[in-house]
Amino acid sequence: MALINKINEKSGIIAGVIAVALILFMLGGDIMSNNSIFNFGKDKVGSINGENISLGQYQNIVAQQEQEYQIQTDKSVGENERPSIDYQAWNEFVTRFAYKPEFDKLGLAVSAEELIDMVRGKFIHSQIMSAFGGEQGFDKANVINFLENFDKVQPGIQNKWRVIESKLPQIRLREKYLNLLKKTEYVTKEEAKRSYAEQNDKAEINYVFVPFSTINDSTIKVTDDQLEDYISKNKDKFKVEAGKSIDYVVINFTPSSDDSLSIKKEVGDIAANFKTNDNDSIFIAGNSDAPSAPKYMAVGEMPQELTSAGTLSKDSVYGPYLSNGKYALFKILGVKNDSLYSLKASHILFRIDVDKEGAKKKANEILAQIKGGASFEEMAKQYGTDGTSAKGGDLGWFSNSGQMVKPFEDACFKFNGKGLIPTLVETQFGYHIIKVTEPKTNKKYLIGSIEKEIVALDITKDMLFAKASNFAAAVKDTQTFNAEVKKDPTLQKYSTPNAGKNDRSLTGVKNNAREVVKWAYNEAKIGMASSPFTMDGQYVIAILTAEREEGTASVEDVRNDVTSKVKNELKGDQIIEKLSKLSGALSKIAADYGSQALTGVATDVTFASSSIASIGYDPIACGKAFGLKAGKKTAAFKGETGVVLLELVKIQPAPVVADYNQQKTQKETQRSGSDDYQVDEALKKLANIKDERYKFY
Repeated sequence: MALINKINEKSGIIAGVIAVALILFMLGGDIMSNNSIFNFGKDKVGSINGENISLGQYQNIVAQQEQEYQIQTDKSVGENERPSIDYQAWNEFVTRFAYKPEFDKLGLAVSAEELIDMVRGKFIHSQIMSAFGGEQGFDKANVINFLENFDKVQPGIQNKWRVIESKLPQIRLREKYLNLLKKTEYVTKEEAKRSYAEQNDKAEINYVFVPFSTINDSTIKVTDDQLEDYISKNKDKFKVEAGKSIDYVVINFTPSSDDSLSIKKEVGDIAANFKTNDNDSIFIAGNSDAPSAPKYMAVGEMPQELTSAGTLSKDSVYGPYLSNGKYALFKILGVKNDSLYSLKASHILFRIDVDKEGAKKKANEILAQIKGGASFEEMAKQYGTDGTSAKGGDLGWFSNSGQMVKPFEDACFKFNGKGLIPTLVETQFGYHIIKVTEPKTNKKYLIGSIEKEIVALDITKDMLFAKASNFAAAVKDTQTFNAEVKKDPTLQKYSTPNAGKNDRSLTGVKNNAREVVKWAYNEAKIGMASSPFTMDGQYVIAILTAEREEGTASVEDVRNDVTSKVKNELKGDQIIEKLSKLSGALSKIAADYGSQALTGVATDVTFASSSIASIGYDPIACGKAFGLKAGKKTAAFKGETGVVLLELVKIQPAPVVADYNQQKTQKETQRSGSDDYQVDEALKKLANIKDERYKFY
């Protein structure tokens, strides 16, 4: 009975559980889909001004940017263009959610009349000018004619115009907004007057300067506590983005000797069919890794393999030849005579810029030795005075088209057959001994080529994948990762510290390494190794070694830089302590300090220059100099590169001028030059932008 009573007491709860289970069963996939309340926000790629941006919204804008890129450039988006496309897509949302609310608050708009004026009116926009020849060659009549005959324009050009036209309203709104803010720029007369004084008041100062470098680095010991203290006091200088440090090994798809033999056999089979094939262009397109249209070539223009192949005959196939990791076949599809002749020759040059008669005498001596049986090539290596000497004087193939100076060309092409030209040839460069190594010919050959790259075949890729998988399986942490790398000398370890969440490249990884970075941010934990990533011709196994949060850099992030700065601080303390015990004129203080102290007089020092002769760039020192009264000196202080002690001799005020318009304009220009960037950065900061695209891309 007690058990039955307990069941009755709990029956309401049990019924409720059953009801919920039935509801979940009936809703099934709907309630667990990306659109359900349980997955709310999981497809969010970021937020701007409190507005969430979904993955679908972002993908739509990316697709739109890709389409516009293809229309404007007539080519598809590659990996090199991808970062720019992604940036433009994200910037569309920045404009929509950060800029547009500001436009709306101010009531900014672009009227239809204004758009017409931008295209064909009095104030045509630079985008339109650029599309029609640029500012120098622009003619408004061409725009009007284009628009009046728009229906007759090629569809591709029409699409390009529509892209330009669609951007104009947003471009003009942004320009209006920025121009409004720029109009708030104002330089007062006092500011202009002060700027004039900063540039033209001249100070004369005595100085003592002791560079930090006079104290040996090895004598200064720096602790991590000191480094951390320095970073803490200078946080603004050490702001960092979030980062993931990744170590990784790359296993390239290196073809084996069996792969090379297999591909060579395949090329051999292609060669047999190439010879008997009737439609060479189609055959090349279907069999070459890099198909190109057949073209006529003179002998000197042909691949070296063909020039060494002896007599070439129509319909013959030559090869396969191995070169630069490829097997190549060549077929002679046609032969014709050309108006130009080509030949191959070697020479030995005796320069005449020092002793003309002596050069001629020596050239005749060597010519006689060659006629007597001496090796032309050895004589060229011994006596040649130009870049061809190392290769026996070989000039390669050249034509009678003015490639060589006229006396040299005439001597070569008047010679019949091949062999040594019996007399010296004089040119503006000196005396030449010439040997024609291949006789002149005016034949041109129509050559079709087929290339097959030697690549790793599937069996090799499978073996490499097994190697990559075994490596990944053996890794338990960073220590075992490094141990596995040491076991295999064919593996090379790479390290990328603090990879950014939107980075797309890693050293040693071909093309797009985005998948590795995504893994580091979305899946990896420190000490965790990845499964092999299949990249372009590579397997990559990565391990996450460290992670950094957005904010202030850690000691390890900036150790070298901060160590140098802290050492200078400590050196400065030592120098100041020693200087503080000295007194008298600056020249005496310098003498008492020792030879490491520089002293002298600096004249014509201006506040605006921020530098002092012998001390160098040092705005702190300049500021202190202009803050002194004549005859007064500073205590020793730390400057940019050392410790400084100053005494002001005098300040020569600049002549009074009637107006300061030049300085006023100068300062306004300086300020307005950075307005666009500063406004953009300010709006982004106010918009509280959260970019989470790294979760998906």
